[in-house]
Amino acid sequence: MYKKILVPLDGSELAKKALDHAEELAKTYGAEIILFQVIPLMPIYGAPELVTPVIVDEKQKEAAEMDLTKLAEEMKTRGHKVAVMVRTGQQVAAEIIDFAKESGVDLILMCTHGYSGITLWALGSVARKVLTRAETPILLIH
Repeated sequence: MYKKILVPLDGSELAKKALDHAEELAKTYGAEIILFQVIPLMPIYGAPELVTPVIVDEKQKEAAEMDLTKLAEEMKTRGHKVAVMVRTGQQVAAEIIDFAKESGVDLILMCTHGYSGITLWALGSVARKVLTRAETPILLIH
């Protein structure tokens, strides 16, 4: 049923709680787990152009790659097939959805941060955006 399980992470301990669920499903279905993180592009303010240019925080990208690689190696020792992907982009949810579609992912498995009220309104919710826009099946862990 599931051949590829995408697990979007953001570096938080809460997001990593999805890993136990991913490992269980991967074991059951013999699926590959793809650990995925999006590094948001950083705008350069004060630029004279009408369109604000953006840059990539290379140190943040390297740190994400190292963190995901470490997690992948730990999971591989438990017998799982694991891949790592770090992307950059302005809209995290869109990057998750696009990657899932491009890669033929069968399931997106991610944690929600449980924001509500004004915090949800102010920060938005990547999980909610993925849930409402993705064509790929999604399993949300609250």
